[in-house]
Amino acid sequence: MLSRRKSKTKLQERVMNKSTILGLMLLSLIPFVTQANDVNSSFIKDIKSAQNKLNRTETNIAKEKAALSTQLSRIENRVLKLRDQTALARRISDEKTLSLDQLQTRLKQWQQQSVYQNNLLQRFAQQSGLTLAKSDENGLADSELTHYLADLRGGLSPQWREADVAMEDGRTQAVLALDVGPVSWYVDNAAQKAGLLIKGNSSNNAESGQIEKSGLLFGDEVYQSLNQLAQSGEGSITLDPTLTRAVKLRGQQESVAQHVEKGGVWALPILAFGVFALVISLAKAVQLWRLPQIQPAISERLGNTLAMTSSEDRLRDQQHIADKVKGMQSELVEIALKVNSGTERDDKLFASLLESKHTLEYWLGAIAITAAVAPLLGLLGTVSGMIETFKLMTLFGAGDASAVSGGISEALVTTELGLIVAIPALLLHALLSRKAKTYYGQLESCAIHLSQLQPESK
Repeated sequence: MLSRRKSKTKLQERVMNKSTILGLMLLSLIPFVTQANDVNSSFIKDIKSAQNKLNRTETNIAKEKAALSTQLSRIENRVLKLRDQTALARRISDEKTLSLDQLQTRLKQWQQQSVYQNNLLQRFAQQSGLTLAKSDENGLADSELTHYLADLRGGLSPQWREADVAMEDGRTQAVLALDVGPVSWYVDNAAQKAGLLIKGNSSNNAESGQIEKSGLLFGDEVYQSLNQLAQSGEGSITLDPTLTRAVKLRGQQESVAQHVEKGGVWALPILAFGVFALVISLAKAVQLWRLPQIQPAISERLGNTLAMTSSEDRLRDQQHIADKVKGMQSELVEIALKVNSGTERDDKLFASLLESKHTLEYWLGAIAITAAVAPLLGLLGTVSGMIETFKLMTLFGAGDASAVSGGISEALVTTELGLIVAIPALLLHALLSRKAKTYYGQLESCAIHLSQLQPESK
């Protein structure tokens, strides 16, 4: 019992000692926990302070960025302006340093432009009836402008005037003329005729001394109306809605000879080749169409006569067959009847075929040559006309169409004539060659059949 009590007492002491130790250890940890809480509070304060500082920094950066962006835009705009100024300065510097050849080229272009403008002004002055003042090359004379303005005012209230008109038969007749804008009429009381009037280059032809000409002659009804208008001041007139363009087009109508004449000197050989090819084509067409028709089965009928026993009957039938055959075929039949040797007969038949072929194709090559040469002559005329055109353009400039129209007409007309001659010549050559080859093929077939006949035994 005592031993149990002692052991229990020792056990209790041990437990108390451990509890005491554990309590002391817990008491010793209290300062450390308090210190850890203080550290966490310090960290939280530092983090908040850093965040506030970061926000202030970001705000400052945003403000500085906006200011820098505005400054950058101003600098970029300034750079663009400086670039434009640099390009302008460089262009001015390049123009100052242009070579003498470039300056001469520009001067030549300006001179050509000046010539073109002067030609336009002269044409306008001619169409308007003005003349350039001799004393002032850069403008029109004041007196001419005064006359021109007076004519414009007179056009607002047209009046009849006396004029000398060249009629269609070539005689000059004094008539009454009426001008309304660009259209003019005339009344010839002596011949009781009326018509449209074509003005000259001057607006006042009576003062300039130019003779106008009759453009279109009207009928009696229009004459009565215009005569009534001239006598009483009232009446109806026939208006040209094209403003004399129709009359000018009518005046531009030309005959075939006049059209060919525009082709110049190169139109003559083209026409000569055309006439040459036409004559040959007509002659060959007559020759080929007058050829006798090839008789079929001649060799079979001659072969039947060779089988006859009576020589008189055989000769009579052969002569009868030979009389029916004409032209080139008759020569082949005659050779087949008279020549008994097979080799000699074949040679003579071949020689006769060659002669017939030469006769059929004779002069056909000339038509083919014409078809080939005519376009070349037309091309030669085109080149010649364009050379003449460029010469005139060098002298008068490219703006005056009337000055260069002659060379252009020569170039176009020669090409036209060359094609007009070449195309029919080519077609005629093809047709005539086909006819000749067809006829020769029939002759050749007949000769082959005749060469197969057995020679007559003597």
